[in-house]
Amino acid sequence: MMKKFLVFSLMFGCLAGVFAADTAAVPEPKVQTGSVKCNDLDVPQPLDKWTFLQIVFLPNIPNSTWNSNVYGLKTGWVASGGIGRVFGLEVSWVYSGTDTINGGQASWVAVKSRDLNGLQAAFVTTLNTGSLNGLQATGPYALAGDVQGAQFAFISQAKNFTGIQGGLALALSKGFTGFQAGAVSIADGPFTGVQCGFVNKAGENGGALQLGLLNMTNGKGVQFGAINYNKDAWIPVFPILNFSF
Repeated sequence: MMKKFLVFSLMFGCLAGVFAADTAAVPEPKVQTGSVKCNDLDVPQPLDKWTFLQIVFLPNIPNSTWNSNVYGLKTGWVASGGIGRVFGLEVSWVYSGTDTINGGQASWVAVKSRDLNGLQAAFVTTLNTGSLNGLQATGPYALAGDVQGAQFAFISQAKNFTGIQGGLALALSKGFTGFQAGAVSIADGPFTGVQCGFVNKAGENGGALQLGLLNMTNGKGVQFGAINYNKDAWIPVFPILNFSF
């Protein structure tokens, strides 16, 4: 009798366990909230972490050079780059591309920065995507964000510019204050200063002195050239001299 009772109890327990397993609530998946920690290489290192000399073979090789700070010399064999900062000089054989430069950045072929205070130079192209305070010089093409300083190339292009912009073929900017010279000189926004070229074009609300064969402006200024157009002048199109005050 006792044996039958134990068998019966065992069977009942098994059935109860199966039933409980079928009816138990399934836990919902956990959803991770809050910000996800960035990879250590996604942000520059703190300024108190730095090195005096850094040798780079390619951008991010070694990967410790990608977000580091250099107080001295950073050199690429054959190229360097990164999102860190250089306080001193970055120079490479082919390409120098660290984001923040306080000092100088140079290469035989190309250079690129985000924010630069100092000198940027290369034989083929110089690129700046944020702001440049200083001098940018190259051969075929120079591109910069907001500039306070000087820019020289065959084709020079920038956003808002204060200083001297020279483009042997083309000098192009938005708002401009200073001296702009090129075969074609164009300031899409307000222009205050002197514009010199075969073709000169300045935007509205400026105060420009234009010297060239064809001068065009929508604002105030004085024009000397073969053909001068100023929509606010008493005579909008006039040779030799035109002006509006």
